[in-house]
Amino acid sequence: MNKYLKDIFIHLDGIAMAPIYEFLSNNNNILSKGIRNGVFRLEYRDGKNHNLNRAYCSVLSKILQAQNIIAQPSLTDNYGKYYRLTDCGKDIFNNNSNYSGFKDYYISSISLIEGKATLNNSNFVKNFKTAYLAYLNSIDKNGIESLISKHLEGSLIGPILIYCEYTDSNKNNEIYSLENDLQDFIIKNGMIENGGLTEKGKYLLSKSYAYGVTDSYMKTFIHLETLCTDSQSNGISNKIDKNKNEYHVDRSLNVWGSGNSHTTYFKHIDKYVIDIFNKPLEKQPKGIADMGCGDGAFLYHLNELIKSKTLRGKYLDSHPLLLIGADFNQAALDSTQAMFSNNNNKPITVLADISKPDIYAKEIFSNHSLNISDFLNVRSFLDHNRRFDSAVKSSDSNKYAFKNITTNCFSWKGDLIKAQDTQIDLVEHFKKWKKYISKYGLLVLELHSIDIDDIYPNIGKIPMTAYLATHGFSDQFIVEYEVYKECLLLAGLNIDARYEKIFPNQETKMISINLIS
Repeated sequence: MNKYLKDIFIHLDGIAMAPIYEFLSNNNNILSKGIRNGVFRLEYRDGKNHNLNRAYCSVLSKILQAQNIIAQPSLTDNYGKYYRLTDCGKDIFNNNSNYSGFKDYYISSISLIEGKATLNNSNFVKNFKTAYLAYLNSIDKNGIESLISKHLEGSLIGPILIYCEYTDSNKNNEIYSLENDLQDFIIKNGMIENGGLTEKGKYLLSKSYAYGVTDSYMKTFIHLETLCTDSQSNGISNKIDKNKNEYHVDRSLNVWGSGNSHTTYFKHIDKYVIDIFNKPLEKQPKGIADMGCGDGAFLYHLNELIKSKTLRGKYLDSHPLLLIGADFNQAALDSTQAMFSNNNNKPITVLADISKPDIYAKEIFSNHSLNISDFLNVRSFLDHNRRFDSAVKSSDSNKYAFKNITTNCFSWKGDLIKAQDTQIDLVEHFKKWKKYISKYGLLVLELHSIDIDDIYPNIGKIPMTAYLATHGFSDQFIVEYEVYKECLLLAGLNIDARYEKIFPNQETKMISINLIS
């Protein structure tokens, strides 16, 4: 592992943690007495905290547990939960701590990344300076290599790296002309020395896409206080902005970050696809149906792969490869069409919701006389972003005898969702898909959480806290791999062990690839 990769993983956690530190330090009703008594209090129905949102505060508490800031609840009653602050937690939130400025810095960073400002824009520089002072305060208190200083460093550096490689048409030229605090920061964290990029600077810039997915949720993190302190909050993941874009995430940035980060996993998927399309022609699917096609890059890649490296590719005149790109976002479908603009094999594109496969299938059959069950279905990192079926909450919680229960915490439109209800919903979700994937299968790439107690020992090895925050505050449902597999089996699906692949390793199962049918 590259020696700077650990920094990147901690930076990603820091993008989530910096606004959490700021929120908690600015809300003394949660922490002031707690610091003195060693207790972190989430009171919902009495006292000063009666307006706290139970769902999003529960997500918050899981994140704090993951970072070893609080321990398991020492007391739970009808009024709230009371956690023991660890020594780490007491240090972070003592009276000398300063975490101001990160919300405003993120607001400025969103404009920066959208190309509405430059690194030397006065408003961006002003907001950077306030957050930078908090970083310097942490260095003085804890040292530059401390976990919390690295968190704050990550929150500051992410937008700058993304701007240099994603937004700026001149690429990273501006990084050499930074002034004052920005220049001081870049030098202090070891990116530039004697007017040139250091080894660390070159590496971080080359991996700037790794910051893309987490920083795409800055739009969520700037609403952290509202989410956690409004008991009537319905969340923000279902809202759209005035331009009809998603309110909680910069989807273009997300696609850029994930597309570059996921190439390792796609290489393994290639093997499966080659095997499937090297079978006798009469046993092959009609084509590929990609649910959640995004910008169409994955579908385009699979089309080229099959054309050049499989038996099917030699017989496209007699057995054309049909392609379907489905997505919940019209902008994504427009991008998919643009991706194939110079390709003769253009996909069918359709607005579709992963939570409603029957409507998706009906749309394809009605307009194109095709059955999606005749296709190899594929999708990546999508099932956890399904819509929760609220009817599950009134169903029998013992409907399935789960052997594994997730340790993660979930919300849906401001309501706290029980772990078992999340798992029941996942089983029912896959049951809806079963008739469409039983024939040729579903090739699926998925993200998972790990046991809450295993996260802190793995800090710097995986960015799990970043995923807990981005997904938890935006109403998504990542569960441990063993929980996921059990839900697949309870849905009556088969998992082809020949194609099972786990990342980064069997001890830390964060990402999986499976062929299920």
